[in-house]
Amino acid sequence: MQALARWLLLGTILAVPGCASIPPATAPSTPETHRQHLATLAKIDQFGLKGRIGVQTETKGFSGSTQWQHTPLQDEIALFSPLGSQVAAIHRTSGSLSLVTSDNKHFEAADAETLTEQNLGWRLPMNGLADWVLGRPGKAPIETVQWDDAGRLVKLRQDGWDIEYGQYTAIGHYQLPTRLTLRHASKLTLKLIVQQWQLP
Repeated sequence: MQALARWLLLGTILAVPGCASIPPATAPSTPETHRQHLATLAKIDQFGLKGRIGVQTETKGFSGSTQWQHTPLQDEIALFSPLGSQVAAIHRTSGSLSLVTSDNKHFEAADAETLTEQNLGWRLPMNGLADWVLGRPGKAPIETVQWDDAGRLVKLRQDGWDIEYGQYTAIGHYQLPTRLTLRHASKLTLKLIVQQWQLP
């Protein structure tokens, strides 16, 4: 019953209205279509976003909001409770990775998945996430992939994660995801709703 209650709360929090979004089309794309789409996305090397995040593991859940500023040289990710208080801040540069909790405790680790799992109870896949959140595969080998008729990702399996794309929105010349679900074999589910994209 507790697990069911967490999922109901998570569903309520994530069911928030966003800007006009475009659901993925169902027909498969041609290789040329998604090559063109990926070539357009390749122009994006930095971004900011604000949105809602939900996390469910076998034993615990988290839901709240997030803000993320990404450049090739650093990431700043802030996680907030449903009431708006900051839960954690993650800072990455080319030479360091750290997490600061709400009670101002400072932690470091070699990778983000270890850092977040040890201190938040769930892993954040930062190695691929900056690409996945834009709707493009990361650098790891692709296990399976599915595109829609506009050349956008619908499903991707990469680096041990299954990523599904529920909606896209037009931001200038780009088609960017607004709803993503990431699942890991460790029975971890991450849901992200992007409410605001910021591009240079």
